[in-house]
Amino acid sequence: MRLTTLTGEHLRRVCVRSDQSVRETMAVMSDAGLRLAPVLDSDSGRFLGVAADGDLRRFLAAGGAIEAPVAEAVNRKPVVLEELLNPSEVRSRMVWRGIEYLPLLRGGRIEALYVLWTVSAPEQLTAVIMAGGLGSRLKPMTDSCPKPLIKLGGKPILTHIIEHLRNEGVGRFVLSINYLGDMIIDHYGDGASLGIEIGYVNETARMGTGGALSLIDPATLSEPFVCMNGDILNDLDLNALRERHLSGGWDATMVVRDHNYTVPYGVVKKSADGSFLGSEEKPTMVFQINAGIYMLSKSILPVVPKGRFYDLPTLFEDIQTRNLRSGTYTHQGRWIDVGTPEEYERAQGIFEASY
Repeated sequence: MRLTTLTGEHLRRVCVRSDQSVRETMAVMSDAGLRLAPVLDSDSGRFLGVAADGDLRRFLAAGGAIEAPVAEAVNRKPVVLEELLNPSEVRSRMVWRGIEYLPLLRGGRIEALYVLWTVSAPEQLTAVIMAGGLGSRLKPMTDSCPKPLIKLGGKPILTHIIEHLRNEGVGRFVLSINYLGDMIIDHYGDGASLGIEIGYVNETARMGTGGALSLIDPATLSEPFVCMNGDILNDLDLNALRERHLSGGWDATMVVRDHNYTVPYGVVKKSADGSFLGSEEKPTMVFQINAGIYMLSKSILPVVPKGRFYDLPTLFEDIQTRNLRSGTYTHQGRWIDVGTPEEYERAQGIFEASY
């Protein structure tokens, strides 16, 4: 189990006012991927208690109204922390008490919410695939066919991706669709033909490479989960990525790869006063680029804005300013971004020879 600390804006987004309804409270919990919401007094802002999913179910089962103020269902005597401890001590205390959530109170006000996320086994991994792009660079092939269904070696691009991830232990997929999305649903259905489970979210507007995460029910995601673009062919070792993500204690891990660039000219080296020091003819420079594949913990979900355009590289920038950690994992194997005619032709040469 891994510990996450919600503070500042993250914390504000998971708290509810005592005059908000039970329905609103359940929506806040669902959006954050949590089973509990701190409840604050509507007038003073002071900590009133917590509303856990069990509290709300019991309230409704006893005849409580779903539009009633959550103050009527709140647990006013939850386990809380009133002293600042280091993360390892907090985690030990939560494990010992068998609790997933622990509010930190100072002067009667909540300053942080500690959350223990349960880590799933590799075979329980969920993969979110962004498959809603227009495929503009592959026109006219994409005029009447979504890019994920363009065939390579007799199979759609997306099938190659799904089969690789399935063989790496992914059993559930969430496909984010938009452009010609009905064709993707018609082709894959519930995923039974591939021996997997597939769910869908429909982007009604352009949402970038990460905005669709705000449309997904967190309960359907594993902890952590994979997220990737729907046009990346690769042979990534998913278990190695997952282990690196967990051992690094990261909330978000970006897969990167080396990209070589050969300067087409001789590069001259000189001193500050202009003296010639030497030269190198057409040197090759190595950069690490974003591979469009990510391992994410649910702790990042509150960072993603609801229903707006949002790119995943922006997520890594945003969490730098918050109490979350990110890292990278270098993939040295096969990687093809089937986004241009040139790369599609290269993929054809590889996959047509394989089938």
